[in-house]
Amino acid sequence: MVRSSLCFGVLALCAGLATPVSAGNIVGVVETGGDNEATDTITAKWTGQTFPVSVVNEPIPGAVVGANYTVGVFGHQAPAFVDRNHRYVDDPANTLPLPGYLVGNEYILSGNDNRDNASYKLDVTVAAPSTVYMLIDNRLSDTVGTTPPTFDATHMQWILDQGWSATANGLNRTQNAGVPDEIAFDEGADDTVNQYYSVYEKDFPAGTFSLFQADNAGQNMYGVVVAPVPEPATWALGLVGVLGLALARRRRA
Repeated sequence: MVRSSLCFGVLALCAGLATPVSAGNIVGVVETGGDNEATDTITAKWTGQTFPVSVVNEPIPGAVVGANYTVGVFGHQAPAFVDRNHRYVDDPANTLPLPGYLVGNEYILSGNDNRDNASYKLDVTVAAPSTVYMLIDNRLSDTVGTTPPTFDATHMQWILDQGWSATANGLNRTQNAGVPDEIAFDEGADDTVNQYYSVYEKDFPAGTFSLFQADNAGQNMYGVVVAPVPEPATWALGLVGVLGLALARRRRA
């Protein structure tokens, strides 16, 4: 019993001492199959990237043509697209803040005009093992948007094929842990909630993974948030080794 308690204590200690990977986890995003408009085409950008504003008030209110915009981290009023001033927001009316596991992480903005591009693809490269969260408009295959997205042969079938799962913690308007967590969405940055997105997740190793078409004509493009999997602190791993050696010696005694 003493040995068991000690082992559990060590595991708990190490979990508490985990250290996150430093910023800059997303090291590259290659977009193919996106729109190609002469005056309003900006390829997908991500946290830390700077790009010139090509349309007034995009991607945030007050943006002026010729100025530069640098993508921050995900959070309240973070812009969702490079070609709209839509944004992700807290929803106090439904006691629905943005999920804490998303806030402060790196994320990707793409063009909302790409929502109906059948050949759309993002090749995303990350420096560390990561949990990737897909934020998907509830109106996928259901224009009402009161229920989670439905995936099928003509609606993001690749989400099913790749094995993505709903992130279900009861963080939605109904506080139901049987359906995905929800994100409130402000179209037009006018402090109103117009739509809701559902959250799905999948773990990826360091390296490159691919995301595909949104299949959501007339609705909204998806969003992507990337959270590095925490690594145990070096000295905590050393502590585990020392205690493991002590347990082995106790067994021999």
